[in-house]
Amino acid sequence: MGHTTQINAAQREAKGKGYNYKPFYQHLKPYFSSADLAVINLEHALAGPPYAGYPQFSSPDESILDIKDAGFDLVATANNHSLDRGKKGLERTLSVLESAGLKHFGIYRDTAEKTANYPFVVEKNDIKLVFLNYTYGTNMLVEEAPNIVNRIDSAQILTDIKRAKLNFPDFIIAFMHWGNEYENKENATQRELAQFLALNGVNLIIGSHPHVVQPFGKIYVPGNKDSVPVIYSLGNFISNQRERYRDGGIAFEVTLLKNENRTKVIDYGYMPFWVYRFDKNKGNTFRLLPNCKPNEKPCKEYKMKPDDKAAMKLFFEDVGKTLSNLPEKSFNLEKK
Repeated sequence: MGHTTQINAAQREAKGKGYNYKPFYQHLKPYFSSADLAVINLEHALAGPPYAGYPQFSSPDESILDIKDAGFDLVATANNHSLDRGKKGLERTLSVLESAGLKHFGIYRDTAEKTANYPFVVEKNDIKLVFLNYTYGTNMLVEEAPNIVNRIDSAQILTDIKRAKLNFPDFIIAFMHWGNEYENKENATQRELAQFLALNGVNLIIGSHPHVVQPFGKIYVPGNKDSVPVIYSLGNFISNQRERYRDGGIAFEVTLLKNENRTKVIDYGYMPFWVYRFDKNKGNTFRLLPNCKPNEKPCKEYKMKPDDKAAMKLFFEDVGKTLSNLPEKSFNLEKK
């Protein structure tokens, strides 16, 4: 997300020279940089000044340039804020992503661009991956022709999956912007849609939008040796939301193995992190902190108030309960 408090904090971190988001991610940069592919959901426009947060977000270009610096490679762009700044915002967002060298999927300038680039195909370590991305809506805003935002529509999704299979992919991943905000459990519509995706050939399903972490599940497909993992919501990567359950999120990590017969998931798990907001330079700033105790690195670098320690502890406990059926990845980020 790109709330006004984050924009102001990045400006203070830059000390008068633009905007600097890098410190926000410094503790997790080694983790994201170590991935073969790291993917993020961009939920604000890059429409240029004036910048603003809720309800129609537009953040400085540095907000995505510093995401690339943090180790991310791919950006999912179809969500309910895709049209926050209209046609100009959508098209400028794509231009900034492309200038930064970040591949993206989910929104398009026109039909020709979508036809040429979607379903999005990327090959890594001899594994051909297809990425799909859809949103339930765009806050009642309608794209101006010829712009396109991928929307959740079963007929269109089925057409896209069929087109994806013409590329003979090894693995298909769907990023779904769905569900009800702030609900700790997925709803029936999410479950039905996940079942639909799995039955039609999607191999992995990643969810966003609720702003809280939702459960992990596996969908078993008749005649398929491998189940389809689905994480219904990753929570917030970074935002200014401070309420319980909303003040953090997870990275969902998957390891794939390709052999002569098929590509399969051989390992998966999650990396939780809490969004720490604290006072610095006469205003708030942010740090993403992994699951660490106040006396452990990197948490011990900060003089955390008792309320912050309690909120961080509660967040990690809540996530552990929600994802009790999913292994938590343990990383020594200081040594990476």
